[in-house]
Amino acid sequence: MAQRGHVGPAAIQRFLHPKLTDLNAPGDLPGCRVAAERLARAVKEEQPVVVYGDYDVDGVTASAILWHTLRKLGHEAVSCYVPHRLDEGYGLNAEALEKFAQSDPKPLIVTVDCGITAVAAARRAGELGLELIITDHHQFDADDLPEAVALVHPELSRGAASVSAADGSGAEASSAPDPPAPASASPLCGAGVAFKVAWQTARTFYNADRVPRDVQELLLDLTAFAALGTVADVVPLTGENRVIVVHGLSRIKHTRFVGLNAMIDAAELRAQKVDAYHVGFVLGPRLNACGRMGHARQAVTLLTDASAIQAKELAAFLTRENDLRRQTERAILAEAIAMVDADGHASDDRRALVLAKEGWHPGVIGIVASRLAERYHRPVVMLGIDAATGEAKGSARSVSGLDLHAAISACDEHLMKFGGHAMAAGMSLGRGAIDAFRDALVEQVNQHLAADDLAQRIRLDADVTLGECSAALFDALERMGPFGCANPAPRLRIRGAITARPAQRMGGGGKHLSVSLRGADGGAVRAVGFGLGDRADDLPAGVAVDVAFKPSLNHWRGVTSPELHLLDIRPAGGEG
Repeated sequence: MAQRGHVGPAAIQRFLHPKLTDLNAPGDLPGCRVAAERLARAVKEEQPVVVYGDYDVDGVTASAILWHTLRKLGHEAVSCYVPHRLDEGYGLNAEALEKFAQSDPKPLIVTVDCGITAVAAARRAGELGLELIITDHHQFDADDLPEAVALVHPELSRGAASVSAADGSGAEASSAPDPPAPASASPLCGAGVAFKVAWQTARTFYNADRVPRDVQELLLDLTAFAALGTVADVVPLTGENRVIVVHGLSRIKHTRFVGLNAMIDAAELRAQKVDAYHVGFVLGPRLNACGRMGHARQAVTLLTDASAIQAKELAAFLTRENDLRRQTERAILAEAIAMVDADGHASDDRRALVLAKEGWHPGVIGIVASRLAERYHRPVVMLGIDAATGEAKGSARSVSGLDLHAAISACDEHLMKFGGHAMAAGMSLGRGAIDAFRDALVEQVNQHLAADDLAQRIRLDADVTLGECSAALFDALERMGPFGCANPAPRLRIRGAITARPAQRMGGGGKHLSVSLRGADGGAVRAVGFGLGDRADDLPAGVAVDVAFKPSLNHWRGVTSPELHLLDIRPAGGEG
């Protein structure tokens, strides 16, 4: 814990036992007070409200948070809108705004998890007479912000968050200035921002810091949605985000929301302790699946106004969509690996991969790019080509040590459009520009990554002896969870352990490794290496090895025992 900056009893207590009172007041979030005042007025005046979200887990859960809060405050005219990934693309778009403007009365539009870069769309909203509140957490150009009643964003200055009126006048929407924004060590995701807006809206509606008990209970239950969005969006699990996730995870299996209950049952998690792993790899992918394979509105319906019967049907539908997503992903991954290996794309002098093919599903190529980046330890661009138009749309993922956005920016002459950040990006270009873009990107990446940088590295927290690997120690380490971005699971090393018997292959096709280890201090423990089955033949009994691993607890027939989840295994005495 000291290595991770948690020094002293107070800091350790705050980390291990985070309290909801550790959250900053919602009114401290830039733009939040102005947005809450306008939303509370819409509720009192019964003005329709459209919550405009995104099609990923963060956007879907953020939409659900605001929908449930406004409905709890007595507002019936609340709806959610999520754009179609393939037909409309990400974020606020003018075509949708024009549909909203045809309603009488015109609705108040509030974005969640999008909108901070939608300058043209926001301008169009003003022309259509629509009032717009933007809540977001993505990167933005401080010199080119959209016009809105309020901009709610953790990184905005106070002035920028409160002076953008929909009519462009710059009029303040609130006579009470917001206090200075507190420093934030853990930027909120879209659902975290929406939770703060919901909280402040309830306060404003009742004109009190303490809201009625039933509203307070709803807000507490909504931390489950905020936790889902926070883990799935891979923001740092420190500071406020840790508070949200710890308390949200504790409520997921005891939720009032029929849709979330249906998802838990469909995923067969009812008997398990739901943690960040289940959110990131079981529940999150289900919510993401329909947005990747079709339209995310089913996911929004599931988490908002679905009946018990409809929720069960939707949860089953999302499970099927997730299965389809995985099948599609596996097929594309296999094609991409064959393409890399056949054409020699992964040589030391080509330190970036740019792969393209007709028919690759745009909803899953980002996941495949991540898998390839892990496999080949270099940045990857995956492009799906539209046979009719010749346009190639792609997703890119990077590796540690390379600013992908900067590298792609240097090649933008070959692109129609692109956007993203240091570790991920999206782009589109013509079919005829793919080869030139590939050569340009490889040249850029080669200048910033050396051949030695392409090797996978494992960062270790500490060396331990095998005798120290007890259930008590591993249980104590588990208390540092939930693990994720900026709070990774501990990674430990044992030097000079001895294989007690020949290692064995296990699992389908013998893909995984099982090996019993003993130490000079008398300790003995089982180690499992997922995906390391090919190492078994090199590990007879009596071999001295060094192992890097994640500590784990195996619960079997009422007995809890320590288990090592191997990250790597090598002959004892190696360097590093």
